[in-house]
Amino acid sequence: MIKAIFYSKFDTQEGPKVVHQVPDGAIVPSSTAPGQPLFLTFSDISFFVIPRQELCGNLLQVCTNGYRILGYPICMKSDRYARNEFIFNFCIVLAEEDDFSQYKSVVQKLADLMHALEEQSGFLSRDFSKTGEGKVYSLCEMLMEDLNNYCECMIPIDELNTLNIKLFPIYPSPPSVKAWQVPLFTVRYQAFMDENWDLSLQRIVPHINGVNSIRIISILADTDFSLTCRAIRHLLYYGCLFLLDIFSFSAIYAPTAQFNLTIGSDEAMQLECARYVNTRFAPHQPVGPRTPVPPQLMPGASSAHGASSPGVGPLASSSHEPATSFAHDESRFDAEEIWPLLGDRDDGSAATVTDAPEDDGVLAGQGPRVVDGVGIVELYAALRQGQSVKQWYSQHSRQLANIDIRRFITFGVIKGFIYRVHKYACATGQPAPTTRSSSSMMHLNSSTGPSSRATTGYNTPYAASSVGEDAPISTHRGGSGERVGVLHGEHRGNTVSGSGPSGVFEDDEEDDIDDRTLSKYLDGTHSFDQICTELEISERELTKRLKRYPGEVLIIHR
Repeated sequence: MIKAIFYSKFDTQEGPKVVHQVPDGAIVPSSTAPGQPLFLTFSDISFFVIPRQELCGNLLQVCTNGYRILGYPICMKSDRYARNEFIFNFCIVLAEEDDFSQYKSVVQKLADLMHALEEQSGFLSRDFSKTGEGKVYSLCEMLMEDLNNYCECMIPIDELNTLNIKLFPIYPSPPSVKAWQVPLFTVRYQAFMDENWDLSLQRIVPHINGVNSIRIISILADTDFSLTCRAIRHLLYYGCLFLLDIFSFSAIYAPTAQFNLTIGSDEAMQLECARYVNTRFAPHQPVGPRTPVPPQLMPGASSAHGASSPGVGPLASSSHEPATSFAHDESRFDAEEIWPLLGDRDDGSAATVTDAPEDDGVLAGQGPRVVDGVGIVELYAALRQGQSVKQWYSQHSRQLANIDIRRFITFGVIKGFIYRVHKYACATGQPAPTTRSSSSMMHLNSSTGPSSRATTGYNTPYAASSVGEDAPISTHRGGSGERVGVLHGEHRGNTVSGSGPSGVFEDDEEDDIDDRTLSKYLDGTHSFDQICTELEISERELTKRLKRYPGEVLIIHR
């Protein structure tokens, strides 16, 4: 916000002089405004306001007394002036801590216009009006008022000249985007997208659904990868989207230090979360271990459906999210109907409040039980280091039955109260340890649990952590097993992994990644997301390949 505007010039008798100031008395004392406190002492900055000729024609700024003065001094030489030169400057006064980047163009454009007016008609040198009067004073007054109130101005000066200025926000340069990052819209792009958009943007935008990585978006849109990155950065610059990590049930998430200050105590945020994650309001098929495998990804379906693009999972279908603004139209629902319902019990019976224990705080006969704000906070608090999303789900499957798990995790990441714990592979340079028998290894896993140290080599154990498995969760209901496929956004081909009575089916293609290529990623600085994306393999395939690496590899979680 502009605090003051003043016009000064070099007077041949008095030297640097303030001719007009708005508000009156802000820069130099004025008899018409004796009660106006001075923002600064003009004599302290007069050298910078009316500088030497070498500094004229440049943007100058000086800070004093908590204020920042921006000016663009102009020196005009002509024999019609006393001493054959005329130096003037229109300055803007801002608070020192305020962002002044958008005002740089204002002072420069104002100086250029006054320079042109002075050359045409001597607009400034022939102005002999008193302080607080005349066209120049009115110009400064209107300029300050319009920019502060409307962020733009259109001030007619004479029949041929008009001062048009508009303040445009200056956003910081967007960060570079990576192939393994996942963009997610925060606005409804359909509201402002039209046929005049860039052609690359028009092809890319329909595939931005919070699931597809930038590499997959480039493939699905059939656009050059560098153009895709530029388009994503353009949308990121204007705050239209967030960049997230690839969602996986093998990923680890943990609460941040902001947990108690946000979701832990903010009831409005808890209700907003329930609205966003409740499958009742989801614009697409919910994500969960019970999500069925699409027919085109079943074994033998490739011949019937043709070659499909890699990484197209259940959420990468045509029914993608039109927008994700955390606010859907649920005005027809009561606040209590926003909370997700609890799932069925293991015996298939629905959970009602009549089944609730006496100390549950819920009266009987009020309908199905729900996951309220306290339940949502408890679910987020249950996320911790060393525990994958798959393990977390298996412990809270009933509460998560009607919750879109991907949206649940995404909400916490965007709000900043949970964070992703990445996995990195680091080759120590040591030879692989001696191979132990499978029976002793089974005893080790059952007695001591998973280890944070992974050893590799042929037939050697790879027990970096319990999250190293990409196998989906098998939920048992009524004594029967149900196989569920987990689709990875960075798979090479249609690889679907599963566990349970139905067994596991996946591509048995020969390994074509040599040790030299793999070793470039084993310095502890490349996450599994990056490795899988650049090598076009799944995390399971990467894990198997690391087992055969001729050396010891440590898996680091951070």
